[in-house]
Amino acid sequence: MEIIGIVTRLTPFKEKDAMINVVGADRTYSFLARGVLGIASKNMASVQPFSKSRFLLTKGKEGLSLRSGTLISPYAKARESLNGLTALSFIGELTNKAIESEEAEKVFTSLDAALSNIEAGFHPLTIVLLYFAAVLKAIGYGLEVTKCVISGQKSDITAISYLDGGFVASPSFDALRHQKRSERQLKILRQIFLAKPEDFNRVAFESGECLEIIKDLSIYLQDAAGIKLKSIFLLEKSS
Repeated sequence: MEIIGIVTRLTPFKEKDAMINVVGADRTYSFLARGVLGIASKNMASVQPFSKSRFLLTKGKEGLSLRSGTLISPYAKARESLNGLTALSFIGELTNKAIESEEAEKVFTSLDAALSNIEAGFHPLTIVLLYFAAVLKAIGYGLEVTKCVISGQKSDITAISYLDGGFVASPSFDALRHQKRSERQLKILRQIFLAKPEDFNRVAFESGECLEIIKDLSIYLQDAAGIKLKSIFLLEKSS
């Protein structure tokens, strides 16, 4: 079996072996890579986290195992700054915790675009925010950002309701359920949830406004799906 995928986790197993988690274009994969932690391993580069590689896998009684790996892109420049590293850490945790195998097809292109754009020097927190929205859409928690989720009204949008799943117009505003947001914040939310992977390099936001929305979306994800993202604290410290 030959696949192309992005490594999201490497877990040491025994002395020189490792379990590798990969998001492929069709599904997620987990396989044993024997000897990849050895200094002479020819496959070591291909299984590093946040690398895009081509893998030849074999299936045995104990599951999938790596026969050979060929590195396509190491995204090495993305790791050269603290901001890049913390962005990758968040993206990795979000992907590993939120994406099930059947959802990989929906997120693979977005993950590839996120890593490619951080590699190219685009603002890491903007990319994190765009990818976060893509993941939420993939797992069924995308927000309605084209109209009011209560009335369907498209004008006079003044708030967001994470409980109701999207924008709220002024006539439908309920202070107990909804959160007032500035025109700028609402614009950013609209942009990130309407963005496609090819749009990831077309917008850039300030670090502070990115972080504020990332924290809101993290609370939303925890409340809606029970998924807590610990690496958000790294984003806060590096910003």
